[in-house]
Amino acid sequence: MCVLTRFACRQVLIYFDFCKNMNSSIVLGARHPEFLQEETLADIFRMSAQKHPSKTALIFNDTSFTYAELDRWSDAMADYLAQKGIRPGDSVGLWWPRGPELHIAVLGITKAGAAYVPLDYEMPAERVETVLNEVGAKGYISREKLNLDCPQFTVVNPPLSDETVNKTAGAQPDNWAYVLYTSGSTGKPKGIPITHRQICHLIRSEQSILAISNHDRVYQGFSVSFDMWCEETWISYFAGATLWVADAATAKSIDELADVLRQQRITILHAVPSLLAVMDDDIPSLRLVNAGGEACTTQVLSRWSVPARRFLNSYGPTETTVTATLAELKPGDTITIGQPLPNYNLAVVDEQLN
Repeated sequence: MCVLTRFACRQVLIYFDFCKNMNSSIVLGARHPEFLQEETLADIFRMSAQKHPSKTALIFNDTSFTYAELDRWSDAMADYLAQKGIRPGDSVGLWWPRGPELHIAVLGITKAGAAYVPLDYEMPAERVETVLNEVGAKGYISREKLNLDCPQFTVVNPPLSDETVNKTAGAQPDNWAYVLYTSGSTGKPKGIPITHRQICHLIRSEQSILAISNHDRVYQGFSVSFDMWCEETWISYFAGATLWVADAATAKSIDELADVLRQQRITILHAVPSLLAVMDDDIPSLRLVNAGGEACTTQVLSRWSVPARRFLNSYGPTETTVTATLAELKPGDTITIGQPLPNYNLAVVDEQLN
């Protein structure tokens, strides 16, 4: 349940009972209590691994991994972290380049019950150190040695077929799943902790609208430090889809990106409107585009909303767990941020919640 104010850095979550007693008008999202479950991100990934063990979960350059392979490798990563003293409720920094090892690190931290604190790999080391000191990280996963009091970890190799891999205890739904650092309206970065209960609800709620399937191929281009990475990754894992993870060069090669999407038969694209504005939109395989993170424009809408392709405009501050509203738009439509996701409520209030 959420209230969205026009002050982006002061987004707040409040309970529905408070919302319904307010005197202002409120837009209520559809009620879907079944989306609110006692689960964690580890539970969601393991469920998909059981449903789709032989399905390709992740592709990076010339390598691919099935759901079963990612599940077993990340179990080994979680076991390694547990042996190093990481416990449920801890926070673990993550400063690692793009690729399958980054996803294994996220899954391993999650399965160990800790919260991952993702930092963009191009962030200066001094800023990484400041963030991890502020969040009180119990350790960090990185190729580079940082000036921190907590231990440095690496990403373990995939376990051998005959190697025993122990399963860790894991988190509880109200433990932190991750902490994202945003720029904030004041320019001073701030950490936003999100619980498993919040992100797991978002996955089920938004997926009810996106309807990604296990036949989809999803482009994964966002930095792990940006919350739309969660839409690309966690919703895709929940759906049993295939993630096509861009390397650092591809993620920056705007002129070549459309060719890559065509060659890889990508069906789902999450992107900021400023990227869509300069990309070639002739990508026949695409069936859904989710534009978020910035204000959408009529130019972007008219180019990317075509027959046989859904175009969604999404909005949501990090504090309300990635996305709070969605609008499905067609050329000529008035551009709005749409309606609240299921179980969300929307109101316009001042700083005193009037």
